Amino acid sequence: MLRHNVQAALQPGMSDTPVRLLEDYRLEEMLRSPHRFIRPEPEAEQRSPLQWRHRVQYAVSHAVNAFYSMDPEVRKEVPVQYLLEKWWPRKATGFESVLHYWDVKNKITDELSLAIAMNFDLKHPTILFEQWRTELPTLSMHLSMIFQAAWQPEGWDSLLIQKYMVVHDPNVVEAFQHMVSVFCWEAFGKLPGMIEIYCLLEGRKIRYIPGRQSLVRSMDYIRLIRDSIPSTEKVESDQFTVRDKARVHEEVDRWRSETEPKKNWLM
Repeated sequence: MLRHNVQAALQPGMSDTPVRLLEDYRLEEMLRSPHRFIRPEPEAEQRSPLQWRHRVQYAVSHAVNAFYSMDPEVRKEVPVQYLLEKWWPRKATGFESVLHYWDVKNKITDELSLAIAMNFDLKHPTILFEQWRTELPTLSMHLSMIFQAAWQPEGWDSLLIQKYMVVHDPNVVEAFQHMVSVFCWEAFGKLPGMIEIYCLLEGRKIRYIPGRQSLVRSMDYIRLIRDSIPSTEKVESDQFTVRDKARVHEEVDRWRSETEPKKNWLM
C-alpha cells in the first residue's frame, strides 16, 4: 500500500519551497506553550532554554529508534532500559529537583518497557523516525511530519501509526490525529487503520480510528491552522511570537466549540 503511492510523499528538499508549509514539531511547540497569553512579547521572542521534557523526549526517541532498528529476534535480548540509559540526561539540570529527576526516570523506564512489551507482535516498521513531506493541493500548502514508528501489521491494508510522548497534552494529541489523517490520505491515498499515542508519564495509551467523516474534520482543522499562522514571507525568524501562538489557540478553541464530532477515541 505505502510503496504504491509513495510518489505523493516527498523527502524534504526535493521540491521548491511551498507557499505554506506546516511542520508538525513547530505546531506542537506552539500548542504546548503554557504561558501563551501572559508572557511579555520581548521575552517570548527569545529562544527558550531546553526544559526537562525536551531532554527526556530526546532520550525516549533515541531509545525507541534504536530498539526498533534491531532485528526482532535481537530485540528479545536487549532490555529497553539499557537503550534508554544511553541517552538519558546525566544531570538533573532543568528538572524541578533531584527527586523529580529520579521519579521521571523510573516512571518513563517502566512505562516505555511496558509499551514495548505490548508491541511484541510488530516485527519490521514500515517507517521509523523519518521525516516526510507531502502536498495538500486542496489547501494550497505542504505538510511536513516526522513519523516515529509506522507499521503495516499482518493482514492490514493500512498503516498503524505510533507516537511516544513524554507528557500528555490534549491539544498536541488532537493536532497529531488530524495531521496524520490528512497526511496519509494525501500521500498514500488511504487513511491510517489506527493511530496510537503513548503518554508515558501518565501511563496512558490513546487509540484513534479515523474515518471518512473524521477526515473532513481533520481537513478543516489543518485549514484553520494554515489560516492562523503567518505565511513564510511575513515571518522574519523561525520563532513564533506570543501573538502567533495566541491566534492559533483562539481559533482552535473557537472551532472546537462550534463542532461536536463523534468520539473515535479508544482509551
